Amino acid sequence: MTADARDLMVTAQEVARLRDAQQLEVRDVALAALVLHVRRSAEQVEGSGSAEVSLSPEMLPMADEVREIMTSGEGDLRNSELVELARSEGSELSEYLGPVWRATKGY
Repeated sequence: MTADARDLMVTAQEVARLRDAQQLEVRDVALAALVLHVRRSAEQVEGSGSAEVSLSPEMLPMADEVREIMTSGEGDLRNSELVELARSEGSELSEYLGPVWRATKGY
């Protein structure tokens, strides 16, 4: 097993643990691969030393639900509000957000 594959499998195990999984599934590997890709991309940008490189990605258009939470309410938008929005969508990935939600709420 290559070092990259080992990193991916270790990260996938941690991803599976987030949802209290009984076994590692393909979706855990997929999410871990995405996490590692984003982390490595950020490290490459930070290590490039180029003054022209920006860490801020181009803004994408937002779905209505995201735009609404960004513009509604009073005061600063909190991380917990965004996590709650993600959990409310009921996607297959929402079960990963239980520990994240508890951490943002201070439980």
